[in-house]
Amino acid sequence: MSQTTEWSPDRDEEDRIRAVYARRDAGGAKRSTRAAAGERYIVETRARRVVELLARHGITRLGTQRILDVGCGTGFWLKELVRWGADPAHLTGIDLVPDRVDTARRRVPASVTVSAGNAASLPYPAASFDVVLQSTVFTSVLDGGLRRRMASEMIRVLTEDGLIVWYDFHVGNPQNPDVRRVPQREIQRLFPDCDVSVRRITLAPPLARLIAPWSVAACAALEAMPFLCTHLLGSIRKARPA
Repeated sequence: MSQTTEWSPDRDEEDRIRAVYARRDAGGAKRSTRAAAGERYIVETRARRVVELLARHGITRLGTQRILDVGCGTGFWLKELVRWGADPAHLTGIDLVPDRVDTARRRVPASVTVSAGNAASLPYPAASFDVVLQSTVFTSVLDGGLRRRMASEMIRVLTEDGLIVWYDFHVGNPQNPDVRRVPQREIQRLFPDCDVSVRRITLAPPLARLIAPWSVAACAALEAMPFLCTHLLGSIRKARPA
């Protein structure tokens, strides 16, 4: 007798996302030295902005914070958080793609919890985390219902005074049908009973790759112009009763 697999409303979208990342990981194109300088500028600037955001919300010591990285990929942000002083035992990552989860486990301390799973059904109790981070995850999800369930789960596992750190594209890429932008108005719809504050950051990558090898200062000057920035960095908190 054949065994049937239980169907879920997210199954088709899950399969599509796994296939997209399998193609990306298999491609793995190397960047030129000049392009690498642009990528380095983007990564370093983004890290500073995230640290500044945490500090604005009174989070200057990460050692006591319970932190969840939704869509942790190969562990980039988990490694960064450890470098910034987070306690590995208080760090958790979850990702849909098992191969990426395996890579993340190899890259982070053993006491970091990294699991494969769907962020629309997080396997954690309510109010489990002080900080929930998502970085370029929602743009990879094309299904609106799945996006809404992911947002709801992020709120569910967040403590009452907790903080969601959001970083994602607010502009689309017509050459990449596998992603869909998330403008500010959609973020506010995804988190309807929350205080949402976002700002534009990250100089458009083609500009950063072109200019960074010659002048980091010029990159910084251009990044100060919001219309040249491709991402939104923001904080999301549960609204407090009046």
